[in-house]
Amino acid sequence: MRRFIKIFSLVLVAVGGQLGSSVSAEVILTEDFEYTAAELDAGATLFTASEETVANPSGLFHDGTSDYFTVADVAGSSVSGAPNVTGGFSGFSGQFFIAEDLDDGGTRPATQTLTFSIDVTGFSDLSLDMLFAAGGNDSVPAYDSNDGFLVRASLDNGATFQNLLAFESIGTTNMELRQDADFDGTGDPAGFLPSNVATAFSGLAISGTGTSLLVEVVVSSNDGNGEFAFDSIVLNGTASEVVVGDSDQDGDVDFDDIPAFIDVLISGVYLQEADCDLDGDVDFDDIPAFITILIGN
Repeated sequence: MRRFIKIFSLVLVAVGGQLGSSVSAEVILTEDFEYTAAELDAGATLFTASEETVANPSGLFHDGTSDYFTVADVAGSSVSGAPNVTGGFSGFSGQFFIAEDLDDGGTRPATQTLTFSIDVTGFSDLSLDMLFAAGGNDSVPAYDSNDGFLVRASLDNGATFQNLLAFESIGTTNMELRQDADFDGTGDPAGFLPSNVATAFSGLAISGTGTSLLVEVVVSSNDGNGEFAFDSIVLNGTASEVVVGDSDQDGDVDFDDIPAFIDVLISGVYLQEADCDLDGDVDFDDIPAFITILIGN
């Protein structure tokens, strides 16, 4: 079963009568591509594919041979299929994403994207983990200058992106695919050489904070035999500290919080610090808990 985990749990501790919370590392999102055929065909996924249409709500495809941008290998799915790799991929657990020859004989774009839109409100120290493999780096390399794989992230709705991980061909035709550590569009000659055995990349740091994060996986390929595969995309972050009762958000609970608490109570706008009975909303039931916390300090 596919998993989506958004955890913003308060770990309550009593400190001098004040209820508070500890800062903790959390898993915000996990994408393991474990979709059923019905979910995949309907586009009921955590990601949005760049070629989604009314006729093809998933945005994915497999032409039955070696042109594909899809999840491998979901029995019964109209858009899924098996990768065309000699010896096959290994190191993945269950289903994983595959891509090769994306223009499908000139009928589709040669660059296609998976986009994840993620609520990261209250999180800092964001980082990404994932598995990656390449099926065309055997004794006869198969990657051309226009073949590439890029993972990038944006905290401002796509106005600017941070590059996190890239693999590019090191030359023009039938060359190796290597890691592009400086993100200049060409694989580094001494860069990491991926194989069809999945390699883990962890702690890909995303700078800054915000409320909404876009993560894009961008794949470019318009020729055969240069396969890409990836899986187990995990977004991690540190949950911000919340002091319950600190309605003016100045870091402590005192009588200065009374006007702020009343303002939140009247406005009906949810503020985590004012949710003193920890029931998920701010209402008159929070008043006794707020008084208890205030007196305790």
